[in-house]
Amino acid sequence: MKLLINSSDLEKEFLRLAKQYKKYFWVAAWAGVTSKVFNDLVSRKEKIERITVGIHFYQTHPDFIETFLKTKSVRFIMQPSGTFHPKLYLFYNSNNDWEILVGSANFTSAAFSLNTEATILLNSKGDNSGEILKSAFKLIDESWANAKNVSNTELEHYRIAWKNHKPKVDSLLGQYGSSKKVRKPLHQAPIATMTWREFIRKVNNEPHNRSVERLEVISKCQELFESVDHFYQLKDEERKFISGIPNKMEGVERLEWGLFGSMKGAGVFKNKIIRNDVNLSNALDQIPLHGPVTKAQYDNFTKHFSKSFSGVGTASRLLAMKRPDTFICFVSKNKSRLCKDFGIQQAHMDYERYWTEVIVRIFDSEWWLNPSPKNNQEVKISEARAAFLDALYYEG
Repeated sequence: MKLLINSSDLEKEFLRLAKQYKKYFWVAAWAGVTSKVFNDLVSRKEKIERITVGIHFYQTHPDFIETFLKTKSVRFIMQPSGTFHPKLYLFYNSNNDWEILVGSANFTSAAFSLNTEATILLNSKGDNSGEILKSAFKLIDESWANAKNVSNTELEHYRIAWKNHKPKVDSLLGQYGSSKKVRKPLHQAPIATMTWREFIRKVNNEPHNRSVERLEVISKCQELFESVDHFYQLKDEERKFISGIPNKMEGVERLEWGLFGSMKGAGVFKNKIIRNDVNLSNALDQIPLHGPVTKAQYDNFTKHFSKSFSGVGTASRLLAMKRPDTFICFVSKNKSRLCKDFGIQQAHMDYERYWTEVIVRIFDSEWWLNPSPKNNQEVKISEARAAFLDALYYEG
């Protein structure tokens, strides 16, 4: 047994083992493409018996996946909840002739050059070698059974998600490292890989072509928010209009205030708006009119909002009207199709899940990150693009 704590020693041993042994059985959380060990592996593909690589947090380089796209002996773990995190490399000739590297090192360039790693080298001559080999194969076999080969389409979707996710690891840790079960990893959710052109096409395909009317509702709400320092300073009918409840605001009689989520049936909420509950105003004060909206600001919003009312639907209506570029109103008329497309559980939606499973997925979606409007109307839609998801998912 040997402990390797120097990256150059790890690389040296890895290359020795790769040359010396006939078969490779590996499991690794992530894999990259710019290292000597990667180039060596490519040159010795015929030795691969089973290699399983994770793609959690989109840390595995898509070029690694592409390199082994048609190699049936290489599979990928796509589990969206929990973290696939082992690093075990079995180099094998027979049950009496093998060596294992196990420790903290992923199959990445950094692990073999820059990182501080700790890796133990075990072999078939040591104590309890039979039990060690048995345990190693148990992990290898279980990982293999839970993994799959990747199609060309899945690789394309993964590459988009990888590109969009790469600079924002911190935003995804809250969602994909949580204990909440998410049914689909990001790159398998249609919402994430939809392009801007696809998004606009779907918005424009909404029945009755209501894009213009939706923009007018958004524009009026933005105008009202800009006109005062605090929500409670608005007139009664103005607050009602923003909140999605019946109103008699002058000059907008032809506009459908219920677009983006009607709160007509939310009696308690309606009474809070009519009574001008200060907690709702304080909540909205936490959300800036311009610039990024942070998780801390959102948490402050929910803290104040919860003092008077609970429920994601009503909260999300106010959020979507103040920041339509960031939030969507999550209500009964759109949540079924939305949750299916987002790959999340529909039931028991709470404030935390709304942020981590809905909003963070929006932040990491191609259409949201890279809008490319071609005319003035598309520019306006891009400035309200999160709220406009209602046009895609509304069922009425």
